[in-house]
Amino acid sequence: MKFQEISDKLTQFINRYNYLAENRRANVLFLLACIVLKYLADNQRLDFEAHQNDIKKNFTLNYILGLWQGKPLQVTFWEQEPGDPQPIGNEIWDWICDLITATPSLVGENPGLIGSLYEASLLINHKKNHGIFYTPENIATYMAANVLGSSKIGDKLEEIRILDPACGSGSLLSAVYDVIISKNGELSPDEKAAQHRQLLETGLLGVDRDPIACLVTRLILTLKGTEYVKPLGVFCGDILIDELVKPKSVDVVIGNPPYVGHKEIQADYMKLLKNRYGEVYRDKGDLSYCFIYRGWELLKAEGQLIHITSRYFIEAFYGKPLRAFIRKAFAIEEIVDFNGLRVIEGVGVDPAIIRLTKENQIDDGQTIQIKRFLIKNHKAESYPKLIQSLNQKNWQSDLYESFELLQARLSDDSWRLYSPVTQGIIEKIEKKTPFNLDNVVQSFQGIITGNDKAFIFEQTDLALRAFDPVFLKPWIKNKDVKAYQVTKPQKKILYTNKIRDIDLYPEVVAHLEKYREKLKNRRECKNGKLAWYKLQWGRDPDHFEGRKIVFPYKATQNRFAIDENRCYFSADVYGMILKPRLYHQVTEEFLVMLLNSRLYNYYFKSYGKKLGDKLYEYYPNTLLRLGIPDIKDDTIKFFKDTYDKIVELNENGNTAESGKMLAEIDRWFYDFFELSQTEIAVIETNR
Repeated sequence: MKFQEISDKLTQFINRYNYLAENRRANVLFLLACIVLKYLADNQRLDFEAHQNDIKKNFTLNYILGLWQGKPLQVTFWEQEPGDPQPIGNEIWDWICDLITATPSLVGENPGLIGSLYEASLLINHKKNHGIFYTPENIATYMAANVLGSSKIGDKLEEIRILDPACGSGSLLSAVYDVIISKNGELSPDEKAAQHRQLLETGLLGVDRDPIACLVTRLILTLKGTEYVKPLGVFCGDILIDELVKPKSVDVVIGNPPYVGHKEIQADYMKLLKNRYGEVYRDKGDLSYCFIYRGWELLKAEGQLIHITSRYFIEAFYGKPLRAFIRKAFAIEEIVDFNGLRVIEGVGVDPAIIRLTKENQIDDGQTIQIKRFLIKNHKAESYPKLIQSLNQKNWQSDLYESFELLQARLSDDSWRLYSPVTQGIIEKIEKKTPFNLDNVVQSFQGIITGNDKAFIFEQTDLALRAFDPVFLKPWIKNKDVKAYQVTKPQKKILYTNKIRDIDLYPEVVAHLEKYREKLKNRRECKNGKLAWYKLQWGRDPDHFEGRKIVFPYKATQNRFAIDENRCYFSADVYGMILKPRLYHQVTEEFLVMLLNSRLYNYYFKSYGKKLGDKLYEYYPNTLLRLGIPDIKDDTIKFFKDTYDKIVELNENGNTAESGKMLAEIDRWFYDFFELSQTEIAVIETNR
């Protein structure tokens, strides 16, 4: 409540006075000085009434902190603060006085509140563009208590060095400070002062590229003590390329590294990182991969790293080098998989927490504690309860499943974090599947036009009459693909990639002319690889013209169907064509029924890449790993007949009867793979 009241006051001030609007940094500095002044005054570390006139003339952080110290600062608190204070007019000063003296009071408040107020001032676009999403207090506290409570790094916590390599506004270092103080129990004032000084001068290290974020971190840490101490371990820079911390000098790395994909990184910087971190960072890897490698470089032997980061590295194709590195360089102690729950507000990335110990040799018996949240309709207001549940000692929970997994069982291709029951199910499947889906099908992605307005039409569009029908193809998208059914196409694509001489088709030129400039500006047109009138990625038309299995790229459950109508489709749909059947009798009908079954829905989701709490990515690199059984001719005929009946029932709207047949098919697969009733129950409840 106090946070919201003060945040509202700051927002009202900006909206009313637009103070220093042309200089965002000066704006933030001014507001930070106001908050620090209020915090010191409310907690009786500074006599505001006695120093009002001087403060008005010297309204800088260095001056305010000097008053707290009792004498001017000999060493500036923040090197980038302007030397000359901004003049404060009477109206602005009246607002400052009201903020300092009015409620709510900050007596006894954790200085971390300052970080929250700073974060609220950042524009959401600025945060997204830089991968900046600060760690909520409850998650920061869990991570700090987790890594310090299980530390193998000596008996005296006050002697360790702890680094946050992308510290932002200091929430993780603030939590670490609080946990260390609480672990020390009752201390005398002198002992507390000594502990505070040790932590700020040698114990806590933070690095960030944002200088104001570094300033906020320093302020939070210094205000935790009753006497002024300047934090000496918080630096502005880039931990990935700057030598700010000595290698093998840190006991703990705790971080929330930026979530930045390859598309958001400048080419020169990416090249530099790939040269520097080539063992883990390649192709379309995430920037956070570099932070794990860098943490390993900076850690002492048996030091610990704990990160909250994107969970995509667990399964992502481009995460394979990172998985291989982690498996050989660290003992993996714990993974908290939020399983698609986006517990950090505003983050469109699915997080996980991973805790690692740097080891020269990994014991064959090293076990990983897995905590994976169950799929439920959680709302944002329930997330604090989810985080709190992680602290419980009892492994049984109705919010998440908890189990141990041998690190030696992990595969670099994908980390399948299976519970014992799931492990048993997967082993039974893969024991009876001599092929992978990759062995029996060829997959392909749908078309990227480069400008849908130019090439995609409604079926009823009269403009279609002008074109040669040979260039018009039925067009479907993700939503049109259901399990066992492709919705009748309502659109057509003008497929121009078969045109060799556009001048022979003046009606096509006439239509595309109004889009010519945009089409010419496509990358492939600029570099001369593509004629201006063609689709950007038209794919192989023969793939679309034949019989094929189609499925959506993103979906909440398996949705596979056979397309017999020569549909073309967009890039949010993939297709599969059977390879020559030299060693098996698999047909499209059998594959569709297998892939749409409850068992294979569960199978795929056991390792597929999650997108949010319900959505999955059906990328071929992942999908094609599914095991496929070898089926006899008479069984293939049974599935062909059953498939035809299901399609007919669905077309006639008899979903009840088709549902019964699907249940029978599910039972057939359960029996074929010899699943127990317990395993079937797990699959049926999708846990």
